[in-house]
Amino acid sequence: MKTDFVQDRRDGDSRGDIIFALFGHATIGIEWDGKHIYLDPCLSEADYSLLPKADAILITHHHDDHFDPKAIELLRQSDTVIIANEVVGHQVEGAEILGGSNRTFVNSWMTVEAVPAYNIERTQFHPKERGDNGYIVEVAGRRIYIGGDTELTPEMRAAEDIDYLFLPVNLPYTMTVEMAVEAARTIRPSVFYPFHTVGTAPEDIARIPELLEGDNIEVVIAPME
Repeated sequence: MKTDFVQDRRDGDSRGDIIFALFGHATIGIEWDGKHIYLDPCLSEADYSLLPKADAILITHHHDDHFDPKAIELLRQSDTVIIANEVVGHQVEGAEILGGSNRTFVNSWMTVEAVPAYNIERTQFHPKERGDNGYIVEVAGRRIYIGGDTELTPEMRAAEDIDYLFLPVNLPYTMTVEMAVEAARTIRPSVFYPFHTVGTAPEDIARIPELLEGDNIEVVIAPME
């Protein structure tokens, strides 16, 4: 199992640094002020017994490259917040289910808003009616959008004030390069991270910074394998 990960430290101001850890495939870690958030942790991407316990775990949907009950158990502690869509939430004891009319979770240090994640063109992979999630996580006044498995949807286009944007470019299941570029231009984050890129040629991923040149969006291409 992998234990190495890419760190990107951002925003060294009075609100504190945010550290992003891109473990591989769809798994992301967020650290702020001693708090640790893991999105879609899977044992195929890291040995979680060697990493800090989770203050929060977010699961987007039930596919086994996103939902790994063993990884959750390694990371969770008695007060870990676990947030999931309805399909996963019913399988994880104590999970907070976000979906339908219940789309926001708030505690003293973090707000999580669920955003529907689904395919428009290739609906056989992630149909809208199943209720998969992406998430907008807000910590220290900064908003982080993690798309989940999705194409460019009306709900994504409506996202506002996003500082960091993580979108999947994983053909044929999620976004094309052109779709991801259009999403970034629409949402206009400060920083855009294409991730979950298995299935898309590296040379195509490498085109994204060129396509967004002049849009005042920093593009970070990190190894995800």
